[in-house]
Amino acid sequence: MTRKYYTPKTECRICGSSDLTSYFDFGDMPLANNYRRPGDGTEPRFPLEVMLCTNCYQSQLSGVVDPSYLFSHYLYHSSVSSTFSSHCAEMAATLRPFLASDRQPTCLDIASNDGCLLKQFRQAGYRTIGVDPAENLCAEARQDGIETVCALWGEEAAEQVRAAVGPVDLVTATNVFAHVDDVHGFVAAVQQILADDGILVIEFPYMRNLIRQHQFDTIYHEHMSYFLVKPLTHLFARHGMRIRGIQEFAEIHGGTLRLLVTKEANRALPSDQKTIDRYLNREEEEGLHSLAPYQKMALQADTVRRQFLDTLADLHAQGKTVAAFGASAKGNVFLNFCRLNCDAIPFIVDDTPDKQGLLYPGTDIPIVSQEALLEKQPDYLLILAWNFAPEIIRRTKPFQDRGGRYITAIPSLQII
Repeated sequence: MTRKYYTPKTECRICGSSDLTSYFDFGDMPLANNYRRPGDGTEPRFPLEVMLCTNCYQSQLSGVVDPSYLFSHYLYHSSVSSTFSSHCAEMAATLRPFLASDRQPTCLDIASNDGCLLKQFRQAGYRTIGVDPAENLCAEARQDGIETVCALWGEEAAEQVRAAVGPVDLVTATNVFAHVDDVHGFVAAVQQILADDGILVIEFPYMRNLIRQHQFDTIYHEHMSYFLVKPLTHLFARHGMRIRGIQEFAEIHGGTLRLLVTKEANRALPSDQKTIDRYLNREEEEGLHSLAPYQKMALQADTVRRQFLDTLADLHAQGKTVAAFGASAKGNVFLNFCRLNCDAIPFIVDDTPDKQGLLYPGTDIPIVSQEALLEKQPDYLLILAWNFAPEIIRRTKPFQDRGGRYITAIPSLQII
């Protein structure tokens, strides 16, 4: 029944080539953010397989789940993480000098979630507007005074924004571009709304880090693409746009790239071509424009799984209890990849109130608050949202003080 929401993807969404090679196949998997209520019926599952375009070296899933099915009600809240909130504050504070105009700048955030990023830009003196398809998140943002268009980004949403605020000086798209099937339509809509001297700031997890640090748990249905710099240079060029600068943030989502992109005719922002060339050359030197590293990454994922399951079995044999923290999408992928359920991991702690009381997709592990962590006091806490591990360890100090220890499985097995 759910296959009506699934469409196979047989061509590269960037270059259009049909030369796609599979290198990682999870089989049918639940939607990582489709949290369930106790007693819910049959759980939808969809193929989860990654393909490499051997023409431009773009990685993408072998099929697309209908975005309206994925995103109409979304429980990830950007504001829950203080690490990401600090990253948003950094962005708002540092991007203003790149804008040429002296007028009050306007910032549009695509996939604006609960308004976490736009609150920082508003505080920095920008006029702000967001676009997001999740009605629950749009309502939250509006309650905080963030003007928000409830829609998937595209030509129609761009027209609504232009009617409301005119051309936009700064378009931000953080951790959304990987969620987009029609990347050409996405960029064309940005072209439509962006001022001639404006800047598109796009952030995404970097495919190089996924390979080097075994971050296979970032592969899930919402992430339709996994980007290198090389294919993106071709994508933007096809729309009369050009990458002007690249920054990397190791602490965000396991290693995030920030690209500054402008219209080709924009001469206000000079290009940092030296840095851009360094990324392109490194991708070439490390063989990322060939199939072998991707196939090796899939084999390494099996090693990571085996090491973790062996450690878990040893701890259980010693009579130790192991719970988890961070009901994230990546954590869901990892537990389903390991074929675990509530018999092995009795509960998951998460600070998002909307997730508490629900069940983790595919595993039926209950999600609870930090109060339950102290009541139950397991011996070990598996950090599923490993990209926020330092923050999670700080926030669970009472658990440590009672003798609790931590486990991370990615990028490598550690007991802390």
